[in-house]
Amino acid sequence: MACFDTTALVDISGRGGRAPCRAARDLVRRLRSRPEETLVTTRFNVAELLVGVARAQHRHVEVRRVRKVLRPLAVLEFDARAARAFGRIVGHLLDRGTPIGDMDALIASVCLVNGHPVVTRNVRHFERVPGLVVVSY
Repeated sequence: MACFDTTALVDISGRGGRAPCRAARDLVRRLRSRPEETLVTTRFNVAELLVGVARAQHRHVEVRRVRKVLRPLAVLEFDARAARAFGRIVGHLLDRGTPIGDMDALIASVCLVNGHPVVTRNVRHFERVPGLVVVSY
C-alpha cells in the first residue's frame, strides 16, 4: 500500500521536472507490478492539487492533468481516528520544537491510521512523524 503525497502527484503528472517525473513514474510502475499493492492519496492532497488548478493560467489543461493523475488512486478521507492522530502528531512535534505544516500533519495522520507509507519527495517534514513510513524516489 502506498499513499502519494502532493509532491509525488505533481512529479507523476510531469510538472515537477524531468528527473523527479521519471523517478516517480518508475516507482509507480514498480508498485503497480505488485498484485497486492493499493495506490491511494488523501483528500488533502487532492485539495492541494486543486490549488494548482485555481492558480493555473490554462485551468482546463490543469484540470485534465489532475484528473489523469488521480484516476487510478483511491482517496482516503479524514475521520475521527485521523483527527486523534493529527492531535498527537502536532502535539508531539510542537513539544520537540520541530513542527511541520498542518497539511503535512493532516496527510501523515491519514496515512498512519490507514497503515499506508507516504510516498513523497518532501522527506524532511514527513520523517519527523513517529511511526510514519516514508518512501522517497
